Amino acid sequence: MTTDTVSHDPTETVVGAASGETRFLRIVVPALGVAAGVGLRWLAAWMASLPWVPWQGLARSVDALADVWGTWSLVALGALGAVAGACFAQHLVENMGRIAVTATGAGFKNKDTLETVGRTEVTDVFVEGTEIVLLRGGREVHRWPADLPTRQVAAAFTDHGWPWREGGDPFRAAYRRWDVGDETLPAGADALLRARAGLLEAGKDAHVRDVRDDLAAIGVVVRDEGTVQHWRLAADGAGAGAVGVERRA
Repeated sequence: MTTDTVSHDPTETVVGAASGETRFLRIVVPALGVAAGVGLRWLAAWMASLPWVPWQGLARSVDALADVWGTWSLVALGALGAVAGACFAQHLVENMGRIAVTATGAGFKNKDTLETVGRTEVTDVFVEGTEIVLLRGGREVHRWPADLPTRQVAAAFTDHGWPWREGGDPFRAAYRRWDVGDETLPAGADALLRARAGLLEAGKDAHVRDVRDDLAAIGVVVRDEGTVQHWRLAADGAGAGAVGVERRA
């Protein structure tokens, strides 16, 4: 599978979203925008014919303009839809993550974030769902939300001597399902897991990641199966490692 970003430097391997996926977005999403724009003319006419439908003023204005401008109104609406679709497609492409791996470090980048980690800080690397997980001992160094081809990701890490775990999380057997009020958790962890459960249900992914970091700070590692949380204690004596993080507005 080809990628949008492929390094020709043998000392670095870059894996990004498949070029077919990005082409699909850049072609199909604007086409859908055209269809939506043209369809707006008929939707406005239908809405204007039903007094009980909300936004009657806007619907009647669009319908009236369409009657005055005729075919040109369809062209204009289609063009606006195409522009909106193209902008949205570009936003999706820019937010697709990509990774770069060398023998001494690895990095993750999308539109808003650049994150790096040194090779000496990592003892295990594996894919969990759509995330690349890096561990140092039993403690998570980082999770990179990059839905990338697993085979290429594995090759990038193994080719540069990283400890890739083909079978997934080597600590998977240590996890237990979280139950409210679990007294075996460290102090404060149960409250954080309760808050995180609500965030998971609400789909607030950014806040979910923040609470994961809070749990990591008190020695609790968490993984999800849907909205069900499982947890384990970080391995004794494992440091969090030095992770360089740069966030750009």
